[in-house]
Amino acid sequence: MDGQFLATLPALPHKIYLALGGNLGERQANLQAALDRLRAGGHLHVQRLSGIYETDPVGFADQPRFLNVALEAVTGLAPLALLDYLKQIEVSLGREPTFRNGPRPIDLDIIFYDDLVLEDERLQIPHPRLRGRGFVLAPLAELCPDYIHPSLQITVSQLLFEINLMEAGVNSWLNPPELELPLPRYLFVTGRLAESWLEGFLADISPRLGFDYQIAALPIDVAAFLTCRYIADKLILADDAAQTLDLIILPGFAGGEIELIEKATGIKVVRGPTELAQIEPFLAGLSEQREQIVATPRAATYYTEAQLRQMQQHLTDANIRIYTDGERIFAFNNQYFGSALPTEKELRTLFRLFKIENAAHAYYLGREFHKAAICLKLGHIYHQDRDIGIDGL
Repeated sequence: MDGQFLATLPALPHKIYLALGGNLGERQANLQAALDRLRAGGHLHVQRLSGIYETDPVGFADQPRFLNVALEAVTGLAPLALLDYLKQIEVSLGREPTFRNGPRPIDLDIIFYDDLVLEDERLQIPHPRLRGRGFVLAPLAELCPDYIHPSLQITVSQLLFEINLMEAGVNSWLNPPELELPLPRYLFVTGRLAESWLEGFLADISPRLGFDYQIAALPIDVAAFLTCRYIADKLILADDAAQTLDLIILPGFAGGEIELIEKATGIKVVRGPTELAQIEPFLAGLSEQREQIVATPRAATYYTEAQLRQMQQHLTDANIRIYTDGERIFAFNNQYFGSALPTEKELRTLFRLFKIENAAHAYYLGREFHKAAICLKLGHIYHQDRDIGIDGL
């Protein structure tokens, strides 16, 4: 992709390895539920998963056998924040206080966090009881056999070699039903004018790019004065949204501080590209890498409502209007313009023709074309001087 625009995506800089296990209830369903929730809020991205191992209990024999897996992930959470996050997931899946090595529906342990060695009263990294535990080392060795334990200075495969897995009661399942790495789930915030178009677009590309989605359509024009403060005030989410969503994606022109929405929802927030043509490559980058991607330069800068109203009045006074008849876009004193957005070259020509030298006015006019094109896609009439609504609003 060309250009210099870097999408501001959540940073997930730390490589971690986790051990998951449980022996109460529907063991495999509990493992799958834990995987699904680990991605919630965009805090952690699972990259690889081991096979499932059925293992004998350790330390307290009078309980059911465990199912165990290991996973490799990246996270932006600090170690103690990650610990708290994992404990919240355990509680949400029914874990209750019990004695050490006792039965539990799910257990989530931090094994490695980068090459960190941490000694804290709440958390030790690497996991202090890793050595000699085949039920952790066997699945872990599938993912990182050559990883060097930062304290012991030997590899995971060497630690595993010290154990007789048969005597330890560690068995790999033969052809078990596979656990599935959950697809990332994004919430797209838009105005009602663009909702049906966005729904059709996402329904088409989401299977190809490998993500699930929800749409939150706010009672405001898609290209009107959408701000983060407005979104934070108006956005209504389900009670479990922070446990089911990875990311909230705003239109590229939405202004203000995204931290307002993150504070209100507990979910990571990012602005998408302003240009419609860049939405698909932007989402492809999210789904494949979840790191910064390069897209075309943003064509717009955020302006306040008062400034936009002033621009609209300026263009109206200059007899410059954009409107549609449901099939075509008209501009500039009933001049027929076409059925699609003008090219950048055509816009520059029109700006010179009407002596639009103010960058803010040029930006506003471009947004008017954008709204008109969306209206055409949806079969609505649009007129620059009138507010557009649906169902009488």
